[in-house]
Amino acid sequence: MASGMASALRAAVINATAPTGATAGAAGTQSLGFSTSAAMKVRLNSTASTATAAGTELTGTGYTAGGQAFTESQTAISSPTNSISLPKTTALSWTNGSGSAWSIQSLDIVDSAAVRAWWGDFTGAPVSVANGNTFQVAASGITITLT
Repeated sequence: MASGMASALRAAVINATAPTGATAGAAGTQSLGFSTSAAMKVRLNSTASTATAAGTELTGTGYTAGGQAFTESQTAISSPTNSISLPKTTALSWTNGSGSAWSIQSLDIVDSAAVRAWWGDFTGAPVSVANGNTFQVAASGITITLT
């Protein structure tokens, strides 16, 4: 399964934590650029996301453009060898009312300003969701880790 960190985030992490600052040898001053004032969201896509580009966002009745917000925070990890599983305890779900089947290939995790952090294809993608049916991401159904 293809998945990972968005390229812009990888560059920002390197620049913020390496000696790229204005003062010789100092750590970079680049912000990671994420909004921390509102919940991050899961966007569903009909095409594959990549490290450099988001997939084509799903449309239709039952899906809110921009994605569905996480309703709770996960416990921060203490080591980069650990992982975070999302959502924490409450599943995310969307009920297709568009009149035709949805084809879901991938997801993007974005901040409230739609700045993309993580992406990945769903196992078994594309997943077909018939009109009237519900697509659900179970609690701990998404795992984020650095490898």
